[in-house]
Amino acid sequence: MRKKGTITVFLSLIMAVILSLVGAIVMSARYSAARCRAEMVMDMGLTSIFAEYNRELLSRYDLYFIDTSYGTGKASEKNTEEHLRKYIDHNCNPAKGLLIFDAADMAGLKRKKVQILRGSLATDNGGRVFKRQAIHAVKDRFGMSVIDALKSNCNEYKGSEKERDSIEIRRRDIQEKMDGLDLDGDAKKISKVFDRRKGILKYVQDNLAKVPDTGLPLDNTVSYRKNMEGIGIVRPDSDPDSAVNELLFTEYIGWKMHNYADGEKDGPQQCEMEYVICGKNTDIANLRAVSERIFASRELVNTIAVFQDAGKKDQAKLLAAAAALLLVSPELEEPLTNMILMAWGTAESFVDVKTLLNGGKVPFIKKGEDFSIANVLQIPLYKGVSPKAQDKGVSYEDYLKIFLMMTNKTDKVRRAMDVIEMNVRETPGNKGFRMDGCTEYLEVEAFFKTKSGKDISIRRDYAYEPIIE
Repeated sequence: MRKKGTITVFLSLIMAVILSLVGAIVMSARYSAARCRAEMVMDMGLTSIFAEYNRELLSRYDLYFIDTSYGTGKASEKNTEEHLRKYIDHNCNPAKGLLIFDAADMAGLKRKKVQILRGSLATDNGGRVFKRQAIHAVKDRFGMSVIDALKSNCNEYKGSEKERDSIEIRRRDIQEKMDGLDLDGDAKKISKVFDRRKGILKYVQDNLAKVPDTGLPLDNTVSYRKNMEGIGIVRPDSDPDSAVNELLFTEYIGWKMHNYADGEKDGPQQCEMEYVICGKNTDIANLRAVSERIFASRELVNTIAVFQDAGKKDQAKLLAAAAALLLVSPELEEPLTNMILMAWGTAESFVDVKTLLNGGKVPFIKKGEDFSIANVLQIPLYKGVSPKAQDKGVSYEDYLKIFLMMTNKTDKVRRAMDVIEMNVRETPGNKGFRMDGCTEYLEVEAFFKTKSGKDISIRRDYAYEPIIE
């Protein structure tokens, strides 16, 4: 028997629609799978790029940045683009070059083009990109309580500065009176004790051989070249220049950078914190500038203390009376008393600076037992002063932090990056290191072609971002 198969026109039309729908679904699924694959390839490529952070910056300064020179000394986004292309190509076909049979790949994804659209560099916004990372490094390591002591010291320092003008007026008055008297050569020499600030280091430090007087390698550092520019801070969580963040950044410099009282260190620079404050081109010049600034501050508070202490006034008056008697000039007793009190504050300040430079501490406001009238004769007679051991008070580093808070914000950030560049360049493979070649944020676009000829574009941005609690 014969069997005949038939199909209606209606069923033919329905089957055509169904097959078209199935085909469209399959093609859509294939495109979606290819796009999903492209997104994963892009994400893996960017993750690999950001895993190439500079190891020296992380280990020494707790900073996450991609060095776009990759050790070549020639920083460029093109280098990072090339690295990203290699990662994307590998992830598109991870079996390429291996002695295995290729697995079936429905997407057949191939990279057409990769380009970096935008980037954020460490030196952008006057170095605020670097500064933000430094601030978060301090928060992560120490928390916010680390700024309490610095805030207290700064307030005390600012409080003492209010008396500076009145002390300087008194100093000038006393000096004018002494200049108008008929004194012999030795007495005139002693009366000029207030001018003995130039070359202060020879009074407060015996061994300066460990402090180089040679020029620092500042050529081609951030402060002395035109820097590359990016887009600045992306998604800022706070103002890097706020009062609290300034305190945190100051703590970062104290944490990560060396100062004279820390002792000798390997590297091109001994006085790093001092350089950030003063910006001079030798260690010895930076140390001297800071020492003179500390001396001026100590002289102010010490002079106030001796003039306000009745016991010290009595001691100075006895000394002045004896000197006036020897000079057969009783009228000199009052001006000599004032001169001795001023000289006492000056002499104590030399002792304080030497104590600080030798790693000791001094009370911010000295009391009666902290003074010795024997110090008065040491300075005008060109004798060195002996440091006085103290375990309470402010340290040399504390004074440096106070001065950092008073330093121009942009200069401070730039000089800190100078120090980082000089130190990182001393490490293997980083001879041409540049902070403006370091990026923390990238926006990238990549174009792919599927096996079926479809074009896919993926845009992503990626950054080292702090965890904001």
